[in-house]
Amino acid sequence: MLRRSLLALPFAALTGTGWVRISAAAPPEPKPGNADAPFAEGWPDATAPGKIEIKKYPAYRSAVAKAKNASMGSDNIMFFSLFRHITRSNVEMTSPVVNTYEPKMIENPKALGEVSMEFLYSSPELGKAGKGVGAVEVVDHPPATYVCLGVQGRMNDQLMIEGVAKLRQWLEQNKSEWVEDGMPRRLGYHGPMTPVAQRLWEVQLPVKAVAQK
Repeated sequence: MLRRSLLALPFAALTGTGWVRISAAAPPEPKPGNADAPFAEGWPDATAPGKIEIKKYPAYRSAVAKAKNASMGSDNIMFFSLFRHITRSNVEMTSPVVNTYEPKMIENPKALGEVSMEFLYSSPELGKAGKGVGAVEVVDHPPATYVCLGVQGRMNDQLMIEGVAKLRQWLEQNKSEWVEDGMPRRLGYHGPMTPVAQRLWEVQLPVKAVAQK
């Protein structure tokens, strides 16, 4: 129980207040994406800061909490629901934590919509899909492909919106190969035990390959 608590607590403040660079020095090396908790089975490593790449994800199982008519900063409510679920279900914390946003929230920062947060199960064979503790649902997800932007340091709503814009610009430049195919999501790899300047994030859009003629 203590180990699970120590692994989970770092993700309680995933949205952090940020950091301020006080000199022209380069930012410190980020910590590995699995420094605070192990990756779920088959999940790829974190995308390097500033890099945009295509990544394929395996089928996986996760505990999912949802908030309706919520703002982009509704993490804390969902976090504690998920933490209760994994504690009572004897499920270990993994990395990353996944947040998915209704598209209108990206188009209009003041818009309210549905936000979901996921704690990944370490293996799709762990536990079973269905009703979890409280309002949490355990969901099986199919394999999927995403275009991903790596981010280091702080994360907030504006950086998420800007990240999606960069990914859409990249898709426009690569429209002969890829097209957007679903809701944007954010991956958070670290929490308070990792200094803000060394934390890794990703902004992601699901994509599908353009059919070749």
